[in-house]
Amino acid sequence: MKYFVKIFKESIIIVVISSLMGLISGSLLSLNEELLYTIPIILLILPALNSLIGDISTVLVSRLTTHLYIGTLSPTIQNSERLKEDFYGLLITLLLSLVSLISLGYMIGVISGIEIVNPFLMILIISITVLLIFFIMFILLFTSAIFLFKRGMDPNNFLIPFVTSLADFLTPFFLILFIIIFI
Repeated sequence: MKYFVKIFKESIIIVVISSLMGLISGSLLSLNEELLYTIPIILLILPALNSLIGDISTVLVSRLTTHLYIGTLSPTIQNSERLKEDFYGLLITLLLSLVSLISLGYMIGVISGIEIVNPFLMILIISITVLLIFFIMFILLFTSAIFLFKRGMDPNNFLIPFVTSLADFLTPFFLILFIIIFI
């Protein structure tokens, strides 16, 4: 029972924060509804992009927490071979997934008759968005996992719910920002 109470205490705050981030994300999308309707391929790919970034980030949190608990990663903010291996492995996975997602999205767009405005610019915007969020998430999650671990808390209880909400917020935010900048 004591372990259940510990998990509950560690998780309740982040669940409330995640819910608030979800509300902000939904508001951001609804405020930019007209902009998103002008580029329908983004609406087609957006849920999969959120999922891709959230999934990769969740794997990262899980790997970092495991490394911290078994001692293969020092609980200090420093460069290590283990961290580099995880970074490059997840980056390659992300790039392969991104290529698959863009290809599948465009095939579905063409088949369903969705207008594809300037495909090279859309690929650039999507790629920059995903890579930028990956780098932000990697740094943020690494430092947060170390911070929480040093305080005797389980980083999984905080970071996994937080990661999905943050990905759901950052993906549309950066997509809309880059669409405004580039188009």
